[in-house]
Amino acid sequence: MSSTMSPPAPAPAGSTRVTTFLFALSVVFFLLAGLAIVVGQAAALAVGDATAARQWASALAPYAFGGASVSGLLSFALSYRKGPDGHGEPEDSEDD
Repeated sequence: MSSTMSPPAPAPAGSTRVTTFLFALSVVFFLLAGLAIVVGQAAALAVGDATAARQWASALAPYAFGGASVSGLLSFALSYRKGPDGHGEPEDSEDD
């Protein structure tokens, strides 16, 4: 039995592109959901309805937190992406 291990195979370029697109989409989604919560609460408070502000936040919070969770998981997955030299992201190179 050999003690050497082969490095993991790099992810296909198309897979990384799809993951990056989904990451960007999920970030935009959770930022927009968070903005909708803040604007909706501000509007409800401007008309003096604190109950509506709480209900608005309760209705939209699962979507904002879900989008944030998905983007966090995708960013974790993307952190394992290999650069062209096989040692992490291209901007992480120590040759600079």
